[in-house]
Amino acid sequence: MDIDIIQIQPYFEDELWSPERFPMLERSRLHHLEPIGIGTPMVESLTSYVTRLAHSHGVFVNTLLSRIVNPLLEQTFIKNYTGRGLKPFFNRSHALNGYGIMATDFVEVLNQLTLHNQLEFLTLIPFSNILVTKGLLRSHKAWCPICYHYWKQNKQIIYEPLLWSLNDVRICLIHQHTLVQNCPHCHSQLLWLNWKSTLGYCSQCFQWLGGFSKTSVVTQERWIVENLGEFLTNANQLSSVLTQELIPKSFTHVVHKVSGDNIAAFAAMHKIPKNTFWGWYSGKTCPSLSALLQICYNLQISLSQFLTQDFNLSATHCQNLKLDMKYSKNIRSSPKTLDLDHIENTLTNILFQARDPLPTIAEIAKQLRINRRVMSRHFPLLCHQIVVKRRNYMGMCHLAAIEHCCQEIREAIVSLHQSGEYPTESRVCQLISNPGYFRYKKVRLFYKKTVQSILSSL
Repeated sequence: MDIDIIQIQPYFEDELWSPERFPMLERSRLHHLEPIGIGTPMVESLTSYVTRLAHSHGVFVNTLLSRIVNPLLEQTFIKNYTGRGLKPFFNRSHALNGYGIMATDFVEVLNQLTLHNQLEFLTLIPFSNILVTKGLLRSHKAWCPICYHYWKQNKQIIYEPLLWSLNDVRICLIHQHTLVQNCPHCHSQLLWLNWKSTLGYCSQCFQWLGGFSKTSVVTQERWIVENLGEFLTNANQLSSVLTQELIPKSFTHVVHKVSGDNIAAFAAMHKIPKNTFWGWYSGKTCPSLSALLQICYNLQISLSQFLTQDFNLSATHCQNLKLDMKYSKNIRSSPKTLDLDHIENTLTNILFQARDPLPTIAEIAKQLRINRRVMSRHFPLLCHQIVVKRRNYMGMCHLAAIEHCCQEIREAIVSLHQSGEYPTESRVCQLISNPGYFRYKKVRLFYKKTVQSILSSL
């Protein structure tokens, strides 16, 4: 039987060796995680991106920040690896979504670690020339429970839009639902970053934050969130034109259109002190984002239109503004009368309500639209009873939290001991949810006694 022999052709020399170096792509030190929604109103916040980046590596947020990010930062924001060094940073973690030194430093380092070049659009850095820090960002989280529920149900990525971090945004852009600012389970306010942050879950009680509820929405609130959503969408285009001279130029244009270059009249139309508005008009000071939004709302133009002078105010609307100003000058508001029976019934109902915790006196006064001191002067006993009941409940919650922390400490010490590692305070802090509780004497004594009892049993 004849077998065909396959002739193997020899390699040529240029095929075996090439003087050209094989191109190797640059590799990122951390996961090249794609940010969500750049160029859309629901663009992700930087604190959300940091949390997702930590989870993509299977580590806690504190580990990523203290071990990987912190050594590369120009400024010292995190003093050490323990809970005491991280707590001051977490308390001001909302600044990462802003435009200050902390935001710019973190963006530069995270761009370097992930090989991204657009992480600044997860912050307010593109708008740094026109924004004022005061009152700009929330210090604690706000979220839409319907968004969380929808994303989880449809197996989408759960994240926190930058829009939710703005203090002027009070409703969800998509569902028109009032943003929630307290955990519905433990009533805690949540920091934007925490030791064991998990998106969509409370960092205190670890319960799911999604759900449904019905609330009414004010027209102005809807207008604000839609305008700020458009503002963030155009960040890439606006960042190149937003200079410090832009706002005075816009005010010059709009004052000319509305009040014929009469600065005092324009300030009166919008109920702004004349000296304050003169500072904005001349460029000596910058208005807050809230003030800009209110002026744009009164003029019925968008914030982007105001900043780019791309608007055409109708003569009818300008005339209406002048008439409103004239009418408001001639009418004197009558003094507000107090409905003491209504106030007393409200305080009594709150005192004997079943749910806890009770609202603060300031919150009740805000609900009734009266001054807190007026309410306390007319009903001192009821106010005192509400304060005492709330204080007792918060004290019980504090004791329960300390007991829970002690239980976590015991479990952490046993776990470290079983793995052959000495349970130092810093290692135990890394394994519990609230390392800051070590500042309490009871917790520290419990830690020392537990370590001594375990070591003495050897």
